[in-house]
Amino acid sequence: MSRFYPGLSPTAVRARAESLERFSAWELAHPRRLSPDAALEGIAALYELLPKVSRVRAVDASGVIAMHKALSVLARTDR
Repeated sequence: MSRFYPGLSPTAVRARAESLERFSAWELAHPRRLSPDAALEGIAALYELLPKVSRVRAVDASGVIAMHKALSVLARTDR
């Protein structure tokens, strides 16, 4: 775990994974009430609220990528 998140303990990563599992269960019990078009309009409206400097900054997805790698290690079934 430390190679993915130097400051995050394996226990903290597991706690995050468990939180994501709880959210997934909640999400399944609460079907989406917006059409894809309405959801996209909402996202566009929120995007417009961002300061211009935030909208022109390059997107850095390295944190998301690192979390996916860390969680994939937890999800392995061949241990």
